[in-house]
Amino acid sequence: MRAPKLFLSSAVLLAIGLASLWSKWNGSASANAGYPISAWAVSFCGSVNGWPAMLGVIAIIAAIFVFLAAVISAAVASPKA
Repeated sequence: MRAPKLFLSSAVLLAIGLASLWSKWNGSASANAGYPISAWAVSFCGSVNGWPAMLGVIAIIAAIFVFLAAVISAAVASPKA
């Protein structure tokens, strides 16, 4: 399979995984900013239960593997003249 198709597949799998997790998110998320950089904070506190959780995690893991395959495919591909 060509590298552009693999990159696109990776992006689609990542979008499916994140959408699945965010669709049933039960909790809160926040971001705080301050002057010294050490005062910045991002906090996620919550859970996802059932099929959306399993589908989301599997899709994100698959996206990582497909992305790595795309990078390898692009690296070993012969350049076009």
